[in-house]
Amino acid sequence: MSDDSPALKPVLTLKGLLVWAGILACVTVVVALGCSLPGAHRLTWNIWTMRLFRLAAAATVGAALAAAGMALQAILRNPLAEPYVLGVSSGAGIGVLAGTAILPLAALGWLTIPALAMIGALATCAVVYAIAQRRGRLDPFVLILSGVIINVFNGAVMMGLLLLADRNKILEFIRWSMGDLPQWIWAEPLLLVFCAVLVAAGWVMLVFRGSAYNALGLGDDVAQSTGVAVDRLRVETFIVAALMTAAAVCLAGPIGFVGLIVPHVCRMILGADHRRLAVVSGFAGAIFLMAADTLCRTVGPMLGVGKIPVGIITALSGGPFFIVLLRRRAGESQL
Repeated sequence: MSDDSPALKPVLTLKGLLVWAGILACVTVVVALGCSLPGAHRLTWNIWTMRLFRLAAAATVGAALAAAGMALQAILRNPLAEPYVLGVSSGAGIGVLAGTAILPLAALGWLTIPALAMIGALATCAVVYAIAQRRGRLDPFVLILSGVIINVFNGAVMMGLLLLADRNKILEFIRWSMGDLPQWIWAEPLLLVFCAVLVAAGWVMLVFRGSAYNALGLGDDVAQSTGVAVDRLRVETFIVAALMTAAAVCLAGPIGFVGLIVPHVCRMILGADHRRLAVVSGFAGAIFLMAADTLCRTVGPMLGVGKIPVGIITALSGGPFFIVLLRRRAGESQL
C-alpha cells in the first residue's frame, strides 16, 4: 500500500492536536462556568463551589464515556458500540453496588468502590470478548449481541443486590442506577481526583492510538500490513475503555448512550480521522453531560420532582438515536 493513502495521510500534527485540545479545553471551562450559574437556589459561594464540583464530575464522566465509545466503535468498526450497550457500565455497576450495599468499605477506604468497579468492568469485558471470539478472530456483530445479553444479565444481578441493601438506602441506590451525579461529590475530592486522573490517562492513550484506529478502519489485514498489532490493539482498547467506564460509573452510575451519541455526531461533523475524533469526542462528551445535568438540575424543580437523574435525559435522547443507527445499518446491509 502506498504511503500517500488518503486514509493514512498525516493530516494532523502533534502541534495541531494540541491546538485543538487547547481551544476545546477553554470552551469546556467557559461552558462549566456558564452551567454553574442557573439553579433553583440563590447563588452563594458554598452553592457555587458545590456546583463546580458536580460539573467537574459531569465533565469527567462525559469525557470518559465519549472517548471510550469512540475507541470501541473504532476497533469494532461498528457505530452501535459503546460502553453501556456492551455491558461494561452495568458490570462496573455491579462492583459499585457490591461495595456500597454488601461489603464493608473499611478494607481499602474510599478506594474500595473504584477497585470493585474496575473488577466488574474488566470481568464483563473479558466475558463479552470471549463470547465474540471465533477461531481466533473477533466477530463484531456477535460482540454487540453478547454485550446486550450480558447487559441484561448484569441488570438482573444489580436488582438482586438491591434486595440485600439497607432499605433506608434503596431509593438512593435506585436513583444511582438511573445514572445520577451525586450531590455529595464535593465531600469526596480524592475520589473525584482519582477518577479524573484515570480518565485523563486513558484518554491520552486513546489519542496516541488514533493512527492505528485509522488503519484498522481499512480492515484487519490492511492494518496488520501497516504494522498494527490488531489483536493487541483491541485487547488494550477494551481494557482502557473498561477502566475509564469504571471511573465514570463510580461517580455517576451507569449512564447510557453518551458513548453512542457524542462520537457519532463528532464523526458526522469532523470526518473519520480518529486522531482528531479522540481529542474532540472527550471534550464534546464533557460539554454534553454538563449541559444535560444543568438541564436536569434546573427543570426538575420547575416540574416539582426535584433533580432529574441525568441518565434519564441521555436515555431519552440516546434510545431513538440507537434505533435510527440500527435501521440505517440494516438498510445498508440489504444493498
